[in-house]
Amino acid sequence: MRTAFIDTLIENVMSGKGISRKEALELESLNREELDYLFEGTNRVRDHFKGNAVKICSIVNAKSGRCPEDCGFCVQSSKFETESPEYGLMDVDQIVANAKKAEAFGSNEFSIVVSGTAMTDPKEMATLKEALRRIKAETRLETCCSLGLMSKEHLQELKDAGLDRVHHNLETARSHFESVVSTHTYDDEVTAVRNAQEVGLPVCVGGIFGMGETFAQRVELAFDIQALKTQSFPINFLKPLEGTAMEGMEVMDVYDALRTIALLRLVMPEMDLFVCGGREEVFTDNQEKLFAAGANGILGGDYLTTKGQDPKRDMEMIERLGLQPVLETEGARP
Repeated sequence: MRTAFIDTLIENVMSGKGISRKEALELESLNREELDYLFEGTNRVRDHFKGNAVKICSIVNAKSGRCPEDCGFCVQSSKFETESPEYGLMDVDQIVANAKKAEAFGSNEFSIVVSGTAMTDPKEMATLKEALRRIKAETRLETCCSLGLMSKEHLQELKDAGLDRVHHNLETARSHFESVVSTHTYDDEVTAVRNAQEVGLPVCVGGIFGMGETFAQRVELAFDIQALKTQSFPINFLKPLEGTAMEGMEVMDVYDALRTIALLRLVMPEMDLFVCGGREEVFTDNQEKLFAAGANGILGGDYLTTKGQDPKRDMEMIERLGLQPVLETEGARP
């Protein structure tokens, strides 16, 4: 077993030296026994940089379906015939009610997610801004929005209304992007991230794994996001959904998924890593292992168009591991 190689990786990360792209690529060749040994190390890395706190984020699908983009994994694309719900933007009361529900079961961050290329309609912007103001006034939650390819001007308006951070996934590596999306480019995604950064908003940037990419392309995405100097990484695993371009793909093997989490922890040791979409399908009864692999956060409650695990089970799992769910937000209202 290559314990010396693994020990050196962990030591270099713990000391701040980090790992090289070549070393990251070598993680693909580790067998299960070696991966189990690696996870002992990534667990120490997580604890060293992030402590025993587990962050919990919740989302609301505030506007669903009828999206003109053709992302191959997404049931909300108008290019596919799916059973995904379709509705316009929720009103302010509905959004705020969902935020309070999320806070009640232990979330410390709440993300408002809408379908579409970008939010530009003045009426929708007014609704969103009022919802943000009320969430900041009536809860302790950090606010986040996932709104597509947003301009700096619109992002500044939302920041002024109480937006704390922006979520915008790159989805996959640049070299694999055209196999997933054709209606916009990888550079469009990067520009959306930089627009948020330029108005002073922290950005949550991740991707979806298991969409036919190679391990080398996962490494590529990890180092690209490392270079963007973002704050957190939502780790999603493909859940093949009927009607989408990827409905026939297989759910990722659990050890490959854990290998991917470990890769991200080693490349970005100080970043918050949230395991989000596909958690139940990929990890089933192995969800406790995702923290040893390096994750320090989860998406709690429901996903965009599918149900999530009962939040009580999540809280019980976290506490059983001797970890602490983060229930309050620094800088929130008294």
